[in-house]
Amino acid sequence: MKRGCVIEVKDLHPTQSAVGMDAVECKAAKITGKAKAGKLDQYLLGEKRWVPLVRGPGEVFYLTDHHHLSTAVWNADLKNSDKKVYGYLLADWSDLKDDDFWARMVAKHDTWLKNPAGEDIRPSQLPKSIGALQDDPLRTLSAWVRNSCGYIKCDAPGVSLDDDELSCDDKFHESATCAPANVYFLEFKWATYLGNVPAVKEALASEASCSQQDPLNQECLDKQYDVMIKALPLAMQAAAAPEALQALGKDAGHNPALQPGIPQPKRCQ
Repeated sequence: MKRGCVIEVKDLHPTQSAVGMDAVECKAAKITGKAKAGKLDQYLLGEKRWVPLVRGPGEVFYLTDHHHLSTAVWNADLKNSDKKVYGYLLADWSDLKDDDFWARMVAKHDTWLKNPAGEDIRPSQLPKSIGALQDDPLRTLSAWVRNSCGYIKCDAPGVSLDDDELSCDDKFHESATCAPANVYFLEFKWATYLGNVPAVKEALASEASCSQQDPLNQECLDKQYDVMIKALPLAMQAAAAPEALQALGKDAGHNPALQPGIPQPKRCQ
């Protein structure tokens, strides 16, 4: 697992249909800054930024996590030859037939076979490249809610924080049940829940997703951001509501203490 490789982002195949382009924009700006400072390699070599891969039929490399990071590298202001990430192989199932491969991917929780509307899709309907991933605004909203402690995931064992930094788990460990670290697709599940809350749905009704372009469509993302700002307080209320616990279950990190929503900065550096 720790014997890694370098892989070009163009050769990665997604295992989900969408990302939140707002988060991609922020990460892309950071990556561009790291590259200009000559620190891109150091940044991507960080332990939490190695991307996990599964090799499938046809020797195709499937990305099972870090879709936002990989999409950010793809969209960053870099030479094409520098659009690479460091990865490690989780499994080599290249000898399996397609149906058996995808059955194993589902069983191992290595793929999310739903579109942004929450509808089931077939593996053949997944994007064929990182550059073809769709924008799911609800993934952006879900991330904002999580970062605001609207729902909580347990800290990983051994995580150490600065003395002046408290995680959501630290703040609410007695009043809220954090989602276990082995809960899969937590952000997706909360995004689906939030998208079905009438008040949130209405707030997002005028909002359009922002497809990938070269560069990213800043005008679209700015408009999306303004809509998200209005939807965030409603999403925070929905996250704290008892209905969230009923819909998602006790292992989804429900926090009944209503928190102020903190949006991602509009211009990330």
